[in-house]
Amino acid sequence: MCPLSYQDESAENQLLNAQLLETGCFPSYPIPVALLGTKLVVFNNIHGSLLYGYGRYFGIPTGIRKPRNHIFDRPLELTLFEGVYLLKHKKIAVRDHDSSGFMTFEDLYALAETKFPEFTDKYLIYEDLRNKKYIPRPGQKFGADFIVYRQGPGIDHSSFCIQVLSKHTKISSIDVVRSARLATSVKKRFILANPVNKSYFSFKWFKP
Repeated sequence: MCPLSYQDESAENQLLNAQLLETGCFPSYPIPVALLGTKLVVFNNIHGSLLYGYGRYFGIPTGIRKPRNHIFDRPLELTLFEGVYLLKHKKIAVRDHDSSGFMTFEDLYALAETKFPEFTDKYLIYEDLRNKKYIPRPGQKFGADFIVYRQGPGIDHSSFCIQVLSKHTKISSIDVVRSARLATSVKKRFILANPVNKSYFSFKWFKP
């Protein structure tokens, strides 16, 4: 298993880093990620650049809101939604510093369920959007579960605000109007997502 960050600046590692950045391909091993409390951190900036750059847009480089270049020298912080998705697809390996061991997919999923209300429903929509090549990002700033980009932060503006419904969700017509108005004010479309059948309901203003 590769360490959390490269300490060896040998010619071999420098060549490996250059090859990874040139091709944009993931390394042959899962990218190491540290679980610090509830934060998932990629300390190796080469690995962080691979996860964020090349049209993937996983995580946020610390101290850089929207990097202009997909290669940067900062640690990368992942959300639990991103971590669960990447671990499921075996792109990362998560080390829990409290136990000094690596977490299974089930371990990380169980942790996420304790931190996010209705995590399972929201994750189903997150995964569906990712599988459809959209870029979902946290949407709390806009009163939604996710905002969604067609191409990525810094490339285009997010197109949608998505609120995930579940069997426990209570939403009134006033809530819908309020959310739709907020989304419209920031030039986004408000969408309700149903995780049961992964369907999406869009709202658009109509003037009779």
